[in-house]
Amino acid sequence: MISEKQLAESFDSFWQQHFPLLNPTFIRQINLEKQRVVARDSRPMLPVPMGKEVDRFDLVAELAFEAAREGYRTKRSLSGNFKEASARAMAKIAKFTGVSEIPPPSSAETAEAKALDEVYDAFFSSIPANETVTFGPRIKGTGILDEMEADFCTSTTLFEVKAVNRNLQSNDLRQVLCYLFAALGSHQYSWTDYCIFNPRLAVFTTGKVDTLLSYISGRNSYDCISDVLDALMEREQPLESRF
Repeated sequence: MISEKQLAESFDSFWQQHFPLLNPTFIRQINLEKQRVVARDSRPMLPVPMGKEVDRFDLVAELAFEAAREGYRTKRSLSGNFKEASARAMAKIAKFTGVSEIPPPSSAETAEAKALDEVYDAFFSSIPANETVTFGPRIKGTGILDEMEADFCTSTTLFEVKAVNRNLQSNDLRQVLCYLFAALGSHQYSWTDYCIFNPRLAVFTTGKVDTLLSYISGRNSYDCISDVLDALMEREQPLESRF
């Protein structure tokens, strides 16, 4: 079994076979079409610079995400979210790095996470009030692809967070595609839209799932998903060797 990250970052022939138009030209076009996050008072949100006194940007990103999650759940002010969020973020980073515990966030790290959380707050205000946000939706694995956990979703839209100081890259979109064809192929979710949100740059990219799959695969979305799932089910030989 492999993770969605492993599939997204490797197996280039698999991606070229199934998504021949997922190329640099397409990624450049997506980056040109990104939108700015707007605050509740209609003020455009600015990018959050990477602080010189901050070393653990992974912890900052995780803390901001967990604070946003706590804030959405409790509807509390930003400052009230960080006690609970900090414990969860520290536990996640410790697990990722294979240690039992890590030092708590510094004042500079906390301040930067709060700045990112303001972008999250503005972004969540754009989601329709009648839509419920679900954090950490679990997606069943398929074939060699292991079970996955996305960032958050509504009944209609899958949201992927990339809190990085760069434009969208092909591997980012590949990871979103892993979620989409596993979830839609198993009929576990019925997402019609996708959104890749970058709180660091205060921008997001959104679109229709059917349009995306049809364009980059060169066939209708149903056939695209079916072909990808068939390929993932061929466990007898390494995925890369098929092509």
